[in-house]
Amino acid sequence: MVLKNVYIVAAKRTPFGNFGGKLKDITATDLCAHAAKATLAAAKLDPTLVDSVQVGNVAPTSPDGAYIARHVLLKAGIPQDKPALTINRLCGSGFQSVVGGMQEILLGEADIALCGGAENMSQSPLAVYGHEARFGVGLGAGLNLQDTLWSALTDSYAKTPMGMTAENLADKHKITREECDAFGLRSQTRWAEAQAAGWFDAELAPLEVKAGRKTEEFAVDESPRVVDMAKMAKLKPVFKKDGVVTAGNASGISDGAGAVLLASEEAVKKHNLTPLARVVSY
Repeated sequence: MVLKNVYIVAAKRTPFGNFGGKLKDITATDLCAHAAKATLAAAKLDPTLVDSVQVGNVAPTSPDGAYIARHVLLKAGIPQDKPALTINRLCGSGFQSVVGGMQEILLGEADIALCGGAENMSQSPLAVYGHEARFGVGLGAGLNLQDTLWSALTDSYAKTPMGMTAENLADKHKITREECDAFGLRSQTRWAEAQAAGWFDAELAPLEVKAGRKTEEFAVDESPRVVDMAKMAKLKPVFKKDGVVTAGNASGISDGAGAVLLASEEAVKKHNLTPLARVVSY
């Protein structure tokens, strides 16, 4: 339980794009900057009033990705003398940015914190690591080109891909393929119902993307598909023969970003901000 009130006063996200889809040419930095600017606009807050920026990012996939939080800060119009922190807690990186921003407010180090997360998995490099190539390659030796996306999705200590972790848990807890498919179908169905009802309208920050020689507005999540159990059942397991994880019931490989604005109770009153939610614990 937190000791004083901290509020979420604005939140925006990009639509999420498929792997190799509509967002493949936009860096994670630019995706997060877009979400950040939309969040500040939604709060009607001058960017110069933001005290701190924290951004979660697992895999830097562009030249400006090594310090994504700083570049998001600058592109969002926040003064360069404000602190920025990039966080990597794998799948919890974006959540951790919110925890970090909240802690700064609770400690009195900030009154307003911009937090978020971004990934562009489509831009994951194919890499030749420096110790293998930078210092010379011997006669007859080839370059060992590695897929950094696959590396990021595989635990190097246990030498186990994420998908096999799911398979191991399914074995341990007796979770069937049918149960996994039903869960995946329910998720897809709920997205379709929410999209049709306009539930995502307030949180989405559409952006312009290339479509051949023209541009078009990208305003709807690209990944979800309307399917049924019969189609789900036809998909082959990806990681294990007779396994449960398929392209239909697994988490997607996608591109996108989101941002939230946190404010202390004093900042809410001073800047006439409208709380969307109060954070009570983490």
